[in-house]
Amino acid sequence: MYRDLTKEEREILERLLEPDFPGSAELRDQLNSVKAEVIDEDGGLALQSVAGSEAPVGWRVPTEGECKDTDGVDVHVLLHVLNGRMCELELYKEDGSRVRRLPNAHDLVLFGPEGEEGVKWKGQVVKVEDAPGNSEAS
Repeated sequence: MYRDLTKEEREILERLLEPDFPGSAELRDQLNSVKAEVIDEDGGLALQSVAGSEAPVGWRVPTEGECKDTDGVDVHVLLHVLNGRMCELELYKEDGSRVRRLPNAHDLVLFGPEGEEGVKWKGQVVKVEDAPGNSEAS
């Protein structure tokens, strides 16, 4: 069941949306009405927003943050956008273990899109149509 965001969840999304990138203004507007549902043990969220206009993002994941979990392992926080709407906040740890605590928004180091081809993660460019779990071509 979808519910309002917690203060911490909202702060993470606000932090991820701080940089200006194509569609960021529309995603900030969507944030005013977004609802969330926890979808996994790491604290990942399905996101639902019906207000605001569609965001013309060029990437399935237009913004990502990274910080250390309590055990020192990097946690990644990715905002997924589909059909111009934020749809998921994904959290995972680099070693595959369970996320121990929801990251503090202020600790997140942000990464953004690189060029028109996609998002660059540590040297690997992933186009929207090639992204894992994407059933749509852009």
